[in-house]
Amino acid sequence: MAGERRRTSKSIWRLRCIERPDIGNSLKHPVRLVIFDFDETLTLVTLMTSNGTYAAEQLAWAREVNFETPWVEGSRVEKLHNMLSSLANGKDGEQRVLAILTRNGSASGVSAVINLMKAAELDVHFACVWSLPSKPSGKCGAYQIDGEWHFFDPPVRVGHDHKADVLQRIAKDPSAWFPQMAGGPQTPARLTQLSSLKLEQIVLVDDQRGNFQSESGAHVLRYCKVARYDADYRTFGFMRDMGGIGAHDDADYDALKRFVEDPWMCKDTFCVRCQERPFDGGLGNSMRQPVNLVVFDFDETLTMATFMPGESSFSTEIGWAPQERTERGEWSKSDLVEYNFESPYVEGSRVEKLQAMLKCLSTSEDGSVRRTLAILTKNEQGVVAVLNLLTLAGLADYFSAIWTIPARKSIPNGAYRDANQWKSFDPPVDQVHDHKADVLHSVASDPTKWFPQLQHGNGDSICPGLRRLRVEGIVLVDDERANFRSNSQAEAKVMRYCKVARYDEVYRDCGALNQMGGIGAHSDSDFETLKSFVERPWECPYENLAAKAQGIERGLSGLLLGPPAKTDTKGGMTRSASASHLSREASASEEPEPPKAPRVRKAALSNSPPLRSR
Repeated sequence: MAGERRRTSKSIWRLRCIERPDIGNSLKHPVRLVIFDFDETLTLVTLMTSNGTYAAEQLAWAREVNFETPWVEGSRVEKLHNMLSSLANGKDGEQRVLAILTRNGSASGVSAVINLMKAAELDVHFACVWSLPSKPSGKCGAYQIDGEWHFFDPPVRVGHDHKADVLQRIAKDPSAWFPQMAGGPQTPARLTQLSSLKLEQIVLVDDQRGNFQSESGAHVLRYCKVARYDADYRTFGFMRDMGGIGAHDDADYDALKRFVEDPWMCKDTFCVRCQERPFDGGLGNSMRQPVNLVVFDFDETLTMATFMPGESSFSTEIGWAPQERTERGEWSKSDLVEYNFESPYVEGSRVEKLQAMLKCLSTSEDGSVRRTLAILTKNEQGVVAVLNLLTLAGLADYFSAIWTIPARKSIPNGAYRDANQWKSFDPPVDQVHDHKADVLHSVASDPTKWFPQLQHGNGDSICPGLRRLRVEGIVLVDDERANFRSNSQAEAKVMRYCKVARYDEVYRDCGALNQMGGIGAHSDSDFETLKSFVERPWECPYENLAAKAQGIERGLSGLLLGPPAKTDTKGGMTRSASASHLSREASASEEPEPPKAPRVRKAALSNSPPLRSR
């Protein structure tokens, strides 16, 4: 249709490159060293033998299942080769060093990583491989000279065990990490230039957002975040937390090359991203399902970071309000609003912008559709605490209900607004799997259990559009990607959602905080993006991975893609037997994010009682 905005359905799986604003005149700091994570960054998913070695008949299989993608035509391994060669030998004769820093948990250590890289002949591009954490036995590093790999012990045991800290130590003393630099005049030119290496000349490519800032406060100044996703993968079934450069879009390779050449073109921005999954009556259907219910997460979605006072009444009394701060240092209303909701990164009042956005979301642009807004949170202090913070910021009355999960017996699990009064109640959270996607399916199946107002005569005026609610009529706004698809057996999905950007930053007088968020925290465009998506969600379609992979696989031949062969006559090994020798390397996919740093003020109010983090 003329005039409609065109959007790519692949954007949510593309690699995203960032240069932090900490770098001043970044033109003075060209990239000299590119460090890659291994699991779910170079691989799509890491499937290794138990001893980290591969028989001749296993090499092709190992290459296929670890590195080749079923979602994009052509050989991903060849594309990786071309990209890595371009990164090492840039335009205008620039030379760079490539290395790998991994947390791969194989008992064989770095040798297992090198052996798997050799299966795809990708090892030739790298000068070193380092492994975290340090191991009491075995070497944690390997370096390559003239095509031969040698093992050594880099100083991984010294200092904080985090990639951001390791990069700082590499920049401070590159020769301790690159033994080849001890070769004197024989040292390759590309390694010689590392003698004056600066932190801002290093790029880290990784699928784990938590690796870009340490709890010690160390930052990675330039980085590329590889997209993670869940998918049905080949014959292995459903897999979570997959990744891989170029897994879904060839644009990744060019994006990474352009970033390494001109990182100053990708200054740090954090924007909300919205998606609609395909559903019956949805994409391709002229009857476009309107949005009737918008559900928000609370912590790091409505808040920037969540700070809560330590008074017990704050979590038990609806309408709690602090006294104005006195010389003794109690927290005032303005303190709580500022630290929870106002952004120091953009001009103007974020609270006022949230109020304007929520008001617009409650009614469609043409006035034909009225919507209900609610909150679904995992905040440990409960619904009363959340409600009290919202009330202090003048945000509470835009919502009709607040629910918390998991179910708790000691405090109410819900609150609802009846006319101008808030009341606590117990929604059926104890009858639903403990996941937001399952909760929203339950809400759609019986809204009256989640909105007690609907049981009264004026319920439709307070909670419009819910009598015939369908799950695709719900939008979830959340900063946790895992909340959009359930880990239950039913694998419930949120059909329409907005992912709020997460980031690590020095915040006010609190020092370095990780896992921060907040709609509009860094850009006012978030508010317009969210309003536009709720109005026209069909403009942001989510591509069906399974259907796409099936279409490509029908046109490809290879070890994994044809009908199951009974025997490989050359190797005497069946394909199913090959699979039995491989298991997924779990350490990377299951590596938890570091816990949230405590939400406390450190300097301005040293005599104040601490604020509780959620």
